[in-house]
Amino acid sequence: MRNRQIYQASFAVRSKQLSGPLSKELRKKYGKRSIRLALDDTVRIIRGEYKGIDGKITKISIAKGGIAIEGIKKEKLKGEKIDVYIPSSNILITSLNTDDHWRKSKLEGKKPKSTPKETKQEKPKETKQEKPKETKQEKPKETKQEKPKETKQEKPKETKQEKPKEITPEKTKENITKKTKTKSKEVKN
Repeated sequence: MRNRQIYQASFAVRSKQLSGPLSKELRKKYGKRSIRLALDDTVRIIRGEYKGIDGKITKISIAKGGIAIEGIKKEKLKGEKIDVYIPSSNILITSLNTDDHWRKSKLEGKKPKSTPKETKQEKPKETKQEKPKETKQEKPKETKQEKPKETKQEKPKETKQEKPKEITPEKTKENITKKTKTKSKEVKN
């Protein structure tokens, strides 16, 4: 089921999966742990063959589920260089591209948590004293007495208790010999 959610997901869902964790400085600044990757974000690779390399994102491939970083290319046999796509789970975002106003408002919408919790002093609410309402005296309701219905009493069913048969060594020997005789007759036929 999990593989189906990842590899057979729609492009809208896969697009959301292309997010990466923020560095500690950005976490403190924006109060978020991770964000969707965008072009021109600066990232550091933290796992895999290219571990420790910093660079800007040049391409984002939703189909391949990864990102291409400038400076990381692989050479083909004919000498042509191609981009290497790195999974978004293997990177750490070190700086953000804030050209997009929607992204900027999304980041600033959540403020960082303050360490000491401020307690708000609650003002005591003023309550109005209500006058007790006069209650009307109710007459006791008359209840009809019903006659108890007669039910048929069922007689308990009698169960026959059989006495356990006594097994004697003589009887068991006889049964065994009878069984073996009938088997030997069947084999002969």
